[in-house]
Amino acid sequence: MGIAYKIKCKHCGAEFAFSQDQTFGMMPRCVGCEGYVETESPIRCPSCSRRLNSSQEEFNKQVQTVMMWD
Repeated sequence: MGIAYKIKCKHCGAEFAFSQDQTFGMMPRCVGCEGYVETESPIRCPSCSRRLNSSQEEFNKQVQTVMMWD
């Protein structure tokens, strides 16, 4: 299972796609479950290189679209 986000950077306004594996090497999560974004490893804007995930709340404010697949 995976999840993809369309993100708009709050710092520079750049829009880009970001995806991550939601299984983390364990059992897959259910479709419709709220996604979890890792905050230990930085996710950076490809345009301005600012960190987008210093907290779950900050990341969620920048997400425009969420797509999940099994």
